Amino acid sequence: MKSMTGYGKFSLEKEDYSLVWEIKSVNTRFLDINFKTPYFLTAEQPKWEKIIRKVAKRGRIEVYLSLVFKNPDLLNLSFDHAQARAMLQTLKSLAQSEGVNFVPEINTFLSLPHLWKNKEQEISPELQKDLTDSLKQTLSLWDQSRQEEGQNLQQKITEYLKQMIGLLADIEEIIKENTQNHFCNLQNRVKELLKDLDTQPQQDRLLTELALLADRLDVSEEITRLKSHLQAIEKLEKEEEVGRKLDFYLQECFREINTCSNKAQNIEVSKRSVEIKGILEKIREQAQNLE
Repeated sequence: MKSMTGYGKFSLEKEDYSLVWEIKSVNTRFLDINFKTPYFLTAEQPKWEKIIRKVAKRGRIEVYLSLVFKNPDLLNLSFDHAQARAMLQTLKSLAQSEGVNFVPEINTFLSLPHLWKNKEQEISPELQKDLTDSLKQTLSLWDQSRQEEGQNLQQKITEYLKQMIGLLADIEEIIKENTQNHFCNLQNRVKELLKDLDTQPQQDRLLTELALLADRLDVSEEITRLKSHLQAIEKLEKEEEVGRKLDFYLQECFREINTCSNKAQNIEVSKRSVEIKGILEKIREQAQNLE
C-alpha cells in the first residue's frame, strides 16, 4: 500500500558538473508526470518518463533537475564578435555625427543575450549515465517516502476496520432481539384483532404470514455482505495499487449500511449505522491519497 504523496531528492557532484534531482507528488485520479529540466535535455524526458512509469501508477508528479557545469568548455557558448563590432561601429558613427564623445561600456555588451550563442549541445555518455542513475536514486527515495506514508494510512484504516466490526457485532445482537420482539408483538396484535372479529385463522398460516412480515426487518444478508466487503478491504492492505478498489468497496459498504438502517427500524441500529458511515467517510478520505 503506497501513498500518492511523496518526496525524494538526490544530488551528485562531479569534477565537471553538479546535478540535483527532486521529485514531488500529490494525489490525483490519473498519472500525470511533468518535467522541469534544462531545455537541451528535453529529448531525454521520454526515456526518463518510462523509468518513472515503472514505479508510479497514479498521482501528479513534478520532476525537477538542476544541472550546473563547472567546466566552461562543456557549455558550448560562443560570442558573436562580428555583430558586436558592427554594433560598436554604428554607435561610434552615431556619436561622431552628434558631436558627442563615445566610450563603449563593455559590461553592457556582455549582458546582451543575443550576442551569445549556445551551440547544439551534445550530452556525453558519462553525463547521460549520471543523469539516469541519479534519477533512479531519486525515484527510490521518493518511492520509499510513499511507502512510509502508505504504512501510516494502512494503520489508520486497520483501526477503522476494527471499530466497524465491533459496531456490526452490536447491530447483530440488537437485530436478533429486535426481530424476536417484533414477531411476538405482531402475533399478539393479530390475535387481538381476530378476537374482535370472532374468528380464528389456521395457526400455520398465521405463523407463516407473521414470519414474512418479520423477515422484512431482517438485515442478516446486508450485514453478511458488509462483513465480506470489510474483509476484502483488509486483504487490500497487502497490495500496492489499492486506491480504486478501496473506493469501490467503500461505496458498497455505504449502500449496505444504509439498507440495514432503513430496514431495521430501530433507534439503536440507526445510531450505530451513523457511526459506521462516519468511519467509512474517514476511510474514504484516506483512500484519496492511496495509489
